[in-house]
Amino acid sequence: MQTHYYRVSKGWVLALDFTDSTLEEGLIREGYKIDKKYNETLPQLSKSLERAEGIILRSRLSLDKPALKKAINLKWIGRLGSGLENIDTEYAEENGILCLNAAEGNMNALAEHTLGLLLNLSHNISRANNEIRSALWRRQENIGWELNGSTVGIIGYGPMGSAFGSILKSMGVKIISYDKYLKNYAPSHIKEVDLETLQDESEVISIHLPLTKETVNFVDKNFIQRCKRLRILINTSRGKILNTADTFNSLKEKRFQALGLDVIDLEEKSLELQESILKQKKDFIDHPQVLITPHIAGWSKQSFPRMGEILLNKIREI
Repeated sequence: MQTHYYRVSKGWVLALDFTDSTLEEGLIREGYKIDKKYNETLPQLSKSLERAEGIILRSRLSLDKPALKKAINLKWIGRLGSGLENIDTEYAEENGILCLNAAEGNMNALAEHTLGLLLNLSHNISRANNEIRSALWRRQENIGWELNGSTVGIIGYGPMGSAFGSILKSMGVKIISYDKYLKNYAPSHIKEVDLETLQDESEVISIHLPLTKETVNFVDKNFIQRCKRLRILINTSRGKILNTADTFNSLKEKRFQALGLDVIDLEEKSLELQESILKQKKDFIDHPQVLITPHIAGWSKQSFPRMGEILLNKIREI
């Protein structure tokens, strides 16, 4: 007697952004049908939202309460990335919609990028290179500052902060960490402290917080004024966590020496930034002690497919 196996259909998954092909293929093997809407706006998505059992997205669109109200069959949302700020997670939770991310997939890429910013700034690498391109050979002016023996403060000890702490382990630095919502979390090479202690002791501060109502403008003029020994400040989390105007003014006042950013508070909700805005901030961008990259810290050749694999496994477990 021949046995027949049938794949049970699990309904539609609305894909709002281009994703890793392995993720979509895996969802199809699980029995889902993929509704690819990579370019449509939310007003054009009423029918797709209504039938969606799951939604996959990155940062192109925001799933606010009105959009989620239309998704009457929605069971889960998967963010191919770490932050969930473009999803109304409060409404989702109230209505039994599970919100998933794939922070574990790009945390190593972000940690390496953060370290790259730190080493670049502490040894004036990009600045010296730009001077050489202008036929300037300045050795004395570009003497570096060694990290070995310094104190590095990590604010936020989720996947990103912990990955950065791990990569710093062999650098000969004292690592301290503050996380408002975690206790007894740090491994033996990291000391848990309160925020005031971190501000008092850190020569380097690296921000690894999610963007919430509580963390908007977390780093502002008052924050920096409380930092007693700060030399280098880095933010690779979300732009609006650090107030650019306050921070740049503090840098010009020599309250600290260098600023490394992969994100900036001028970014749109889609995490893009227009050329015209960049031109308006030329004095900031061109400052020799400011180093900015275009929100790419978590991206690598390996991280994108890894995030797809991690998100697929989380969806399978639902």
